[in-house]
Amino acid sequence: MSRRRYKRYTRRLEVEFSAGEYTFKGISSNISERGLFIRTQKGFVPGTRIEMKLRLPDGSVSNLKGIVRRTIKTRHSFIKNGMGVEITEHDPLFEGFVRQELTGQAGERTGTVKNRATEASGDPAGTNKDREYVILKCPSCSVNNRVPTAYLSKSLKCGKCGASLT
Repeated sequence: MSRRRYKRYTRRLEVEFSAGEYTFKGISSNISERGLFIRTQKGFVPGTRIEMKLRLPDGSVSNLKGIVRRTIKTRHSFIKNGMGVEITEHDPLFEGFVRQELTGQAGERTGTVKNRATEASGDPAGTNKDREYVILKCPSCSVNNRVPTAYLSKSLKCGKCGASLT
């Protein structure tokens, strides 16, 4: 039986995290309503209070606060280095992301990602254009990568293995 209280969802998003004067970047490996695992070589000691900036799929940035619960540091490449963080404070952007993208309570996903920054600012008409995306399968590891159509002209890499998607 699992000890987890909240279901984990695999999402690879950029995370900038800081404690005091130290600021580092990492990639989220999985996310739940109240926690996330950040893949990084610069993990903090368990018990450290940190502030995080999570870049959501629509380009907006969610500000979170949390406590490091566990840290994994090893020289082996097959083990995920990083830290598990319990989220203690979150903003409405993160709440909407969890509700819509992770748990799917707002309906089924279509081929369009709504701009949550616009929704949070109270623009019900959605005057900012919605972003469309495509799913590209990695030729190396077969993982599906969701890519905004505006990024298709750039050199794209797989979120899991880092191989080129072009």
